[in-house]
Amino acid sequence: MERRKFISNVGITFALACAGGLAACSKGGSDDDPGGGGGGGTTPKLTVDLASQLTTPGDFTIGGGVILIRTAAGNTAASFSALSSTCTHQGCTLSTYNSGSAQIECNAPCGHGSRYSNTGAVVTGPATAALSKYTVEINGTTLTVK
Repeated sequence: MERRKFISNVGITFALACAGGLAACSKGGSDDDPGGGGGGGTTPKLTVDLASQLTTPGDFTIGGGVILIRTAAGNTAASFSALSSTCTHQGCTLSTYNSGSAQIECNAPCGHGSRYSNTGAVVTGPATAALSKYTVEINGTTLTVK
């Protein structure tokens, strides 16, 4: 094979590999749904057994792209807040819920300090957009976030 043709073939192969890699990394199909308003999906984002988890107001869990907070006693949908766990400022996963201040905190790994209320509203920036809300359904002691 001629050197010029070999280099051309290597270049074409490299360009195709890069294009495929960019397509694989493009936004879309994320399970976290960071910016699009939640609720209504058929695949549960998070399922919790209320007999053993989130038994006390202030308890929370983060998983499946969701931060789920028990805001009141009783096993009704109104006793819970289900929000996107993706910070609207830098896209990192929110780290904790402070039940004393009733605020969701983005402290790690970004470390920028945005805080949100337990309804998803921005309390302290630099974030400027609220967290997306998800639908909570309860059947017996099983809570499902959709």
